[in-house]
Amino acid sequence: MHNNEFERTATTVTSKPIQFHMHIGNRHHLEGLPWNFPLDEWPSHGVVPLSVRRGESRHPVIFVEREGRRYAIKETTPRMAEREIANLHEIERRGLPALSPVGSVIVPGRPLLLDEHGPGGVPQYVSGDRGYTVTRLAPRVIPHSLLYSIPFTRKNKHHLLSAIAVLLVELHEHGVYWGDPSLANVLIRIDGKRILAIMADAETAELFPGPVSDSLREQDLELFGESLLWQAEDMRQARGLPEEKEIVDDKDFRYFKRRYRLLQREHARLASSPGFTTLFQAVHMLEALNDLGYSLLDMSGHAFQQVATVLPGWYQRRIHELLGITIPRKYARRFYNTILGHQAIMSKNEGRDVSIEEAAKDWYTRYHLPAILLLRQQLTNEQDPMQAYFAIMEHKWKMSLKAGYEIPIEEAALDWAMQQAETGKLGAVDPAAIATWWRERQPVAEALEPSLIESKKLEPLLSNEEQPLVHLPLPELDQELTKRLEQQEQE
Repeated sequence: MHNNEFERTATTVTSKPIQFHMHIGNRHHLEGLPWNFPLDEWPSHGVVPLSVRRGESRHPVIFVEREGRRYAIKETTPRMAEREIANLHEIERRGLPALSPVGSVIVPGRPLLLDEHGPGGVPQYVSGDRGYTVTRLAPRVIPHSLLYSIPFTRKNKHHLLSAIAVLLVELHEHGVYWGDPSLANVLIRIDGKRILAIMADAETAELFPGPVSDSLREQDLELFGESLLWQAEDMRQARGLPEEKEIVDDKDFRYFKRRYRLLQREHARLASSPGFTTLFQAVHMLEALNDLGYSLLDMSGHAFQQVATVLPGWYQRRIHELLGITIPRKYARRFYNTILGHQAIMSKNEGRDVSIEEAAKDWYTRYHLPAILLLRQQLTNEQDPMQAYFAIMEHKWKMSLKAGYEIPIEEAALDWAMQQAETGKLGAVDPAAIATWWRERQPVAEALEPSLIESKKLEPLLSNEEQPLVHLPLPELDQELTKRLEQQEQE
C-alpha cells in the first residue's frame, strides 16, 4: 500500500463515528468525554477523575462522575471490550458478584504498521481501533493498596482466601470458568460481618450452560495458586522485606483448596434443598446470609483507665462542652479518658502542657471524625457504633505498639473488620439464588449487601456542622473520607 493510499484508508477509518453499545441514558452521560484520546490524556482535556485509590490493573483505567452517575472506564481492544461486557451481562444474569456492566465504546483509529515488509513485500497493518469497557463504579470496595498494607496474619489471609473460594465455587457451579483468577482481579468488600469477593475482570471468562467440568475447575485452582506466588513477591518487594520473607506460602494455597472443596460440597447440599417462592422467604434467607460469621470482640479493656468520683452525667456534659457531640452515657467516661490519654501524649510529644480543649479538638479531627465516617461505610444496622469505635481504637493502639510506629486509622479499621468478618459457609441458601431473584432491582453485588448502619445512629457522635457527612451517599462519603485522610498524611 502506497503512502497516499494509506492516508486515504486512515482518513476513511478515523472518520467513522464512535460506537456506544449501551442504554441511551448512559450514552447521553458519556458522549461528552474525550474518547478520541487515550485515557491517560483525559485529564489534560478537562476530565477531572474521581479520587479513588485504585488497585492494580494491566489496562489503563479511569473513574469519572457524569450527572450524578459514577463509572469505571477501562481501555482495551474492541474485541475484548465487547467480549467482557457480554460476559459481565451474563454473569450478572446468573446472580454472581461481579462488576456491573454498563456497555462498551469503540473508537476508530488509524491502522498501525505491523510489518513494513510483509508477505510479497507488502506492508501489513492492524486495526488501530480502541475499545473501552464501561462498568458501574463498585461502591465500598477496598483498594488493593490499602488491603495489602494490613498485616498478612494467618487469620487475615484465611479470611481473604475463604471469600475468594466462595466466589470461585459460585462461578464454577453456575457455569463460569474464569481463566485468570488472582488477587489482582478480585475486589474485596467488608459488609460489617461478612467479606464479599467480587469478580473484577471477565475478559478471559468462558461460559457454560451447566456447572464447569472438573478439569476446568482444576485449571482455575492452579492458575490462582500460580498468581499467589508472583503477587506475593510483588507485595514483598513493595514492602521492602528481605527475600527470605514469604508473605504467602504453599500452606496458604493448600488452605484455599481445602476451603474450595468444602464449599463445593456445601453448594451441592444447598442445590438439593427446596428453593424459595415468596418475598418473605427471600428476605428471611437474605438476612440469614448476612448474619454469617458474626463475632464480637471483647471490649473489657482500654488503653487509658482513670478513676474519678463525679456526678452522673458529668462525662457526657463535659464532652459536649468540648466537642458539641453526644456520647451515650455508658460510653462517656471511656471516651473522656481517651481524650485525657491523647492530651498526655500530645504534651509529651510537644514538650509543653497541652490543654484539654486543644487535645479534644485534635483527637476529634485526627481520629474521631475519620473513625465515624469509616463506621458509616462498614457497620451493619444491628451493630453498636460505640462498641465498634472503641474496638477499632484499641486495635489501632495494639497494632501501633507492635509495629513501633503509629498505624493509620483506616488500616486499623480494616484490619479490625477483617478480624470480625467470617466467610466459613455459603449460608442457608445459595447466594446466587438470592442475587438472581433481586437482580431486576439492583446489581448483584448490591443485592448481596446487608443493610448498613442508619445515619441517625451516628449523627449525635458528630458536631452539628459535620452531621451532614453521615448522610452523604456512599460514593460521596468515600470521596470525603479519602480527602480527609490524605490531608492528615500531608501534615
